[in-house]
Amino acid sequence: MDKRLDAIEIVVDVFNEAMAIQDLYLRKSKFKELSMSETHVIDAVNKLEIPSMTNVANKLNITTGTLTTAVKRIIEKGFLVKKRSKTDQRVYYLKLTKKGFEALKIHDQFHKELADLYQSAIPEEHVEWLLQTLGQIKINLDNYRQELEDK
Repeated sequence: MDKRLDAIEIVVDVFNEAMAIQDLYLRKSKFKELSMSETHVIDAVNKLEIPSMTNVANKLNITTGTLTTAVKRIIEKGFLVKKRSKTDQRVYYLKLTKKGFEALKIHDQFHKELADLYQSAIPEEHVEWLLQTLGQIKINLDNYRQELEDK
């Protein structure tokens, strides 16, 4: 088999394993009621300067309808609040609660631990090559997504 295909298979396996570990990490945390996708919504809200429903949905590449369903559950669990815009009644903004920030801290800790695991496996002399390769893969994925959206 082509060594590049072997490498791609390993990348897919690494991604799947990281997702499974993240799910396990969440279930072992004090916020076991949060799903991984709900945690990603909380993370997106925190990262956006203007966390409107539309902006969060766009950041996560999901529809506003899908986000609305997730946000309702996250609000019920006490991690987010939703506020209507004072200037445009059609627009809602999301904000993390204290509990949301606590969950985000756990999520960030997981990402730090995962980054440490990855970093420990990458020799310094391969870092530049890895950056270039992953950067090109990201560009290819972005282009492919755009092609699919344009169909």
